[in-house]
Amino acid sequence: ALHLNMQASTKHWEKADIAETLHSKHNLPDVFNLLIDLNDARKAATYGDVEAPQLDAGALVIELEEFVDAVGLLLSGSKGK
Repeated sequence: ALHLNMQASTKHWEKADIAETLHSKHNLPDVFNLLIDLNDARKAATYGDVEAPQLDAGALVIELEEFVDAVGLLLSGSKGK
């Protein structure tokens, strides 16, 4: 986010908001809900205060790979060209 003049955060909800901004302003894949689900999974495993979301490991890996690839293209200036 710093390369795009955006402030990074350590707060989970702010990370999701940053992801939403990256999606809307830079056309990166939308990972807002994924970040919410991953945080809920962490809280369910750690504290047991929320129900664990249903996550598919294979789909999760694909979604993360697509996001990482898109970030790489954005930072290299290619933007999918």
